[in-house]
Order: sequence, then structure tokens, then C-alpha cells
Amino acid sequence: MKKIFLARHGQTDANNSYTFQGHIDNHLNSNGLWQAQRLVGYFTNHNLPKIYTSDLIRTVETAKPTAETHSAEIIKIPALKEISFGEWEGLTYEDIKAKWPKDVEKFFKKPAEVKISGGESFKEVQSRAWEAFNKIVQECEDESDIFIVSHGGTVRTILCAVLNLDLNEMWKISIDNAGISCILHLEDRCWIKNINDTNFLK
Repeated sequence: MKKIFLARHGQTDANNSYTFQGHIDNHLNSNGLWQAQRLVGYFTNHNLPKIYTSDLIRTVETAKPTAETHSAEIIKIPALKEISFGEWEGLTYEDIKAKWPKDVEKFFKKPAEVKISGGESFKEVQSRAWEAFNKIVQECEDESDIFIVSHGGTVRTILCAVLNLDLNEMWKISIDNAGISCILHLEDRCWIKNINDTNFLK
């Protein structure tokens, strides 16, 4: 049986200010770097020859301390990156609400039905991320532990795929910075052991 540990990246300043960062390549802030260090202890008893991240620096920085401890190769996969927020990128929630009030309301009430101007839809994100997830799982040896660091929206779309849950329900899944969800895989079947574990940060 394979165990896939799916984490959101550590905190950035954009997370603190409720800024929609999407594909903007922000670094972790001091708290995010501390969260990344705490992940090392979480994986003390795991064998991680490889760690998979998106190609955005905040996921790589989240994985780096654990990778160094395990002498693990970090493999960057662009398909694991966050949704592109298009014209919303770099703007705060309040900025977006002031300019696109109906769109941002629909974004949280019916996320599967929204495509942001100049950006992506969550269906597009789920398609690329789920394909990448399955490719990683298939390429890894049986009985392997797999660690993937991605983004809040992207992690939610993968969990919705495992649960066969409509993407309009995705915001009902809480995913905190550095929160870890564990997915079990056996004989082409996936099921979820836990979602958004942050106990190791306390």
C-alpha cells in the first residue's frame, strides 16, 4: 500500500494579507519557513527518496528542509501549481470584491462554474493536477511513501477527485498552510486517511 502525503505550502505574506497570489512566485515568510522546518519532524520515520513540488518557489522552500534531511531529490512539476487567478493576481480579497463583486461571490459559492478573466477554471486545475498526481503514484514503487507539496486550491481539487466530490463543494474542505492530507493507494484505488493535519505545528 502506498501512502501519499499531500501538503499545502507554508505561509507567505500574501496569505497573511488575503492576497490572491496564484502563479505569482512568492517566497515563504518567517512563519512559513518555521512551518517547513516542522515538517522535518513529521517525516522522521518515513523513507522519502523523492519529494514532488510545483514549480513555484513557495512549495520548493516548504519541501527543502525535509529533502535535505532525507537526501531527497526535489522534482518540480508545473501541473501541481496553484490556479492562475488572471486579472485577480496580486490583489486582495477586498480589492477584488470592490471591482468584481458578483464574480468573487460566485467564486466562493459555485467555484466550479467560474473562470477568472485571463486565468483558469478549477476544472482545468483539477484536470492537470489529477493527471500529475496519478502519474506520480504510478511511477513510485509499491509500499512507497510519497510526499507532494502543492497549493490550497490545487490540493482541494485532488481531494475532490479522490472523494468523487463536485468541485462546487471544494471550499468545504479546510486546507491550512503546511496542512498535510494522507491518501492511501492500493490496486488502483484511493481513499483518504486524514485531511489537513496540522497537529505537528502545535
